Amino acid sequence: MPLRAEGTVSQLQWIHHYLFQDVYEWTGRIRTIDMSKGGGSVFQPLQLFDTGVQYAETTLRNDHMLQGLDRGRFIERLAVNFDNFNTLHPFREGNGRTQRVFWTLIARDAGWGLDWSQVSKRENDIASFIAHENVDHSKLEAMFDKIVQPLPPEQDRRLLPSIGFKPGGHDDSTTPNVYQALSDSEYERQRQRYGYQTKGSDKSKLKKTASYLR
Repeated sequence: MPLRAEGTVSQLQWIHHYLFQDVYEWTGRIRTIDMSKGGGSVFQPLQLFDTGVQYAETTLRNDHMLQGLDRGRFIERLAVNFDNFNTLHPFREGNGRTQRVFWTLIARDAGWGLDWSQVSKRENDIASFIAHENVDHSKLEAMFDKIVQPLPPEQDRRLLPSIGFKPGGHDDSTTPNVYQALSDSEYERQRQRYGYQTKGSDKSKLKKTASYLR
């Protein structure tokens, strides 16, 4: 049976488990800590995680899983949705490889192939960092312009796709995720950064706005 794209964090968890079941004890489990990478801003804070998941999944669903788009529009919306899910960073490690499988499946079901070997890990990391820090998807769009191609007719949909980057020497090194302990004031700053607003005095009830993740 073909492995179909679902566009959900649950499928990300399944893919993560498939890839890393012999590596991590916690494979497929959502992280239980707040963390950042490479000196950047914290990824989706845990207190806001469920709302972020809902936003990312809803945005992708409203984009009809990127199906029916010409190449230019596909790249544009792929960059936005890729950034949304990358901001979640659901796992302590292994997010990059998991996402590459996830998006290759989505692209395949939309009629496109993603050839990750056309870019280096460093290119991917820089583009992802700029999108996350500055809400600037131009580098991601440039990266995807290199790797989006017509889907080969002989593509075997029963198999997980290849996700290897172009060899890049020192570019292949991995920057570890770093634990972040967030204070109440930092959480409030993150609510503002990610576009959340509280309803009345109950700070447990959050409303997502589109000011950050477009």
